[in-house]
Amino acid sequence: MIDLKQYSWLNPHHPMPTAGDEERQFIDVLKVIEKKEPNPALRNIYANYYLEQVEKAKEEGLEWKLDKNLGKEVRSWAKSQSFKKMKENLLKEDKAKFQLTGIVIVVTGTLILFFLRAILAQQFVVNFSVDAIVGAIALVFFYRNMKIKIRLLKSYEQLKDYVYMDVASFVMCILLKMWLPVMFDASLVILVISYYVQRRKFEKYLKGF
Repeated sequence: MIDLKQYSWLNPHHPMPTAGDEERQFIDVLKVIEKKEPNPALRNIYANYYLEQVEKAKEEGLEWKLDKNLGKEVRSWAKSQSFKKMKENLLKEDKAKFQLTGIVIVVTGTLILFFLRAILAQQFVVNFSVDAIVGAIALVFFYRNMKIKIRLLKSYEQLKDYVYMDVASFVMCILLKMWLPVMFDASLVILVISYYVQRRKFEKYLKGF
C-alpha cells in the first residue's frame, strides 16, 4: 500500500491502486512527477490526472499503458484538454477551500479575542463558564481551519507572506484591545480586511498558476 506520508503533496481525488503491477506503476509515476515538477500543487494535479485516466480506462474495460519514456509522457499530459480541465476544477476547489477557511478563521478568531478581552476586563457576555465553552469551541475550529489553510498554502509554496499577515493582524488586534476602551473593538474589522487582502492575493496567484 502506498505510503501517503512519503508523498505528502498527494491529495487523491480518485481511487488509488492498492497492490500488484498497478501499484508499482503508480509509484513509478509518482517518482517521475517528483523529479520533473517542483511545485507540490502541480505534482498533485499530475498524479490525479493519472488516477483519473486509469479509472476511465477501467470503466471502458481497457488498460492504460504508459510510454517507456515515462518522463516524456508525464510532461505531455499538460497539453491535453482533460488535464487542463482537471487543473481548472482543482484550482476552483482550492479557491473555495481558501475562502471558507478564511471566513471561519475570521469568525472564530474574533470570538477568541472577545473571550480574552472578557477575561482581562472580567466582563463576560453570560458568565465565565458559558463564555469559556464558546471560546474553547471557537479555538478548536480556529485551529482546524488554520491547519487546512497552512497545508493549502504550502502546496502552492505561498505560505510565508500569509503567515506574516495573519500574525500581524492578530498582534494588532491584541494591542488595540489593550489600548482602546472596552466599548471600542476593531478586531472584526482588522481580521475581515486581512481576509479580503489575502483572498485577492491568492485568487490573483491562481489566475496565473
